[in-house]
Order: sequence, then structure tokens, then C-alpha cells
Amino acid sequence: MKFLFLGDSITDAYHCFDPENLGEGYVRMIHDKLHRLPVPGSSDPVPEFIISNKGIDGFTVSRVYEMWKSIPDKSSWDTVSVLAGINDVGVWVDCGRSDALIKDAVSEFSRTYEDLVTDILDCGIKKLLLMEPFLFPYPEKYRLWQPWLAEISLCIQKIAAKYGILFLKLQDRLSDAAVKYGYPAITSDGIHLTQQGNQILADAWYRQFRKSF
Repeated sequence: MKFLFLGDSITDAYHCFDPENLGEGYVRMIHDKLHRLPVPGSSDPVPEFIISNKGIDGFTVSRVYEMWKSIPDKSSWDTVSVLAGINDVGVWVDCGRSDALIKDAVSEFSRTYEDLVTDILDCGIKKLLLMEPFLFPYPEKYRLWQPWLAEISLCIQKIAAKYGILFLKLQDRLSDAAVKYGYPAITSDGIHLTQQGNQILADAWYRQFRKSF
């Protein structure tokens, strides 16, 4: 099976500096989990999985879409996972957009995200998993981002429901862990994940894989 991961720096996790192209984050952890799966009826305990990390630091959903369009042999992938959105919110807030302009930007985000999804599905991808973008109020300034992050999360959920696609909720799961263990245990800066945070994400993805794929 061939797995493709699209996203921003959370997915990227320095994969360009890794000979295996996996990085140091949740993609690496998913790889390790998948390669521990036994093969039914086989004496070989190591199944064959091909995993490609195409996350790029700083990418918005439109850049993720561009990345997807640049990939050759798109139909060869069995499963595609997408985690994107936090950089879109960051651009809107940092540019000082008014609430009205951000609402327009949310609508554009939704259209672009849906275009990405339909393009992936049109390529005959068997499984598509959309992951919820997340954020922590650590530092406190990120509380200003949270309403808009909730808006784009809702957009992604609606797209997933429209096309019958798997949607992996992450915000509540990661926030609960941050309350339990403390923010520094889960996130390094309010956006990126620590090893423990990445493990929570990888475990959630893996459970969804085992349940639904």
C-alpha cells in the first residue's frame, strides 16, 4: 500500500533532511506503526508500505493544492492524508484583516480545499483522510486565532461529509492532553507538536486506519 501525506510544517517535520523522507514527526511514527503490522497468513511479519511525506513548512491550503497537482502518477497512491489550515489563519491575522475580510477568506479557503478534495478523488484515490487543524493558547495571543480556526475546521468537516470522506478530529483530543500534561508537554510553541503531541496524532490516525481502511 502507498500512503501520501500532504500538509505544512507539522507534517513536514524536517523530512527533507531525512534519508527516508519521513521526518521526525507523526509521519515517521505512523510509518513505524504500520511496519509492525502482521500480514495475515504470512510468515513475513513486515508488510510492504510505501510512505511519502510531502508536507512543506509554511504551506497554506492553496500551496498544498499546488503540491498535489505537481505530483506525478497521482493515481498510484492508495491513501492520501491532508493536514492544512493553520497557516491560512496565521496569514489572515498577521495581515490585520477585518472580520468581514476574513469571512471572505474563509469562503475562499473552503472553495480551494474542496477543489483539492475533488481533484484527489477524481484521480481514483481509494482512501482520503482529512485531518482537523489545531492550535493551543500557548502563548495566549493564539486565542485570537481560535474562532477562525474553528470556522475552517467546520468547513473541512462539511466537505468531508459532502463527499463521504473520513474526518479525523484532533483539536479536542490534543487540547485534553495539554490540560492533563501541560502545554509544554504537547506543543513547543502553540502550533507545532512535541514528540508526545506527535504520538497522540499518530495514534489517532492509526486507530482510524485500523477501524476504517
